[in-house]
Amino acid sequence: MKIKINYLDHEIEFSKESVSVLEIENKKYFYRIVLGLYNIFQKNISDEIIFLDEQNHELNYSNKLKIFIDYFDFQLGSKKVINEISRYIESELDEEHREQLIKQYTKIGNIYKKILNEIDLPLSINPDIDIENLTKLMKLNIVMKNDLLDNLLLLIDLEKVLKTNNLLVFVNLKQYLTREELLEFYKYSIYNQVDVLLIDSQSYGTKLEFEKKLIIDSDLDEFMLE
Repeated sequence: MKIKINYLDHEIEFSKESVSVLEIENKKYFYRIVLGLYNIFQKNISDEIIFLDEQNHELNYSNKLKIFIDYFDFQLGSKKVINEISRYIESELDEEHREQLIKQYTKIGNIYKKILNEIDLPLSINPDIDIENLTKLMKLNIVMKNDLLDNLLLLIDLEKVLKTNNLLVFVNLKQYLTREELLEFYKYSIYNQVDVLLIDSQSYGTKLEFEKKLIIDSDLDEFMLE
């Protein structure tokens, strides 16, 4: 897979052995590229950025990209993420577990019915019982860590399990991690076969191990390091 940005000479290519890195010293280009990816993430539209397969056929990346900018709030407790996890859990339940859950819920419902019969009000319980409603009752939540690297690895784990996004984009992540932490993050992403793109608003010079890097300097000259 690769990304073609129509005002850049080079394409951003992805492979199973590396992490793609884009370092942009030109501030206008940095904002323009991040905004384009953000629009794909939020609105599924972009006139300047397209995704291509190895045969240069255009790929539809609607709902297949997540962009992370705020590393103090990953929004993993959002309704969208919780719904993704809930659907995964529901798909993993076998018939035996489904029947057990329904039986237990029915017992709880019968207790409520007895209580309601003693109240002088026209009350009833919804007789329709399904696994989706039971999962909502559990109020699932993701337990975050106090360490940024641990939370980044959690993102990779979520993508590996849920397979809801084909690309994770991190903006200015290098400002928060040491070299050793970056390498650990790279290796974990590659090992789990999760496509990752780092975009930074400055150049960090020579590439690190596992990086495939495109540098755009302040004069818009491009340098590919592989």
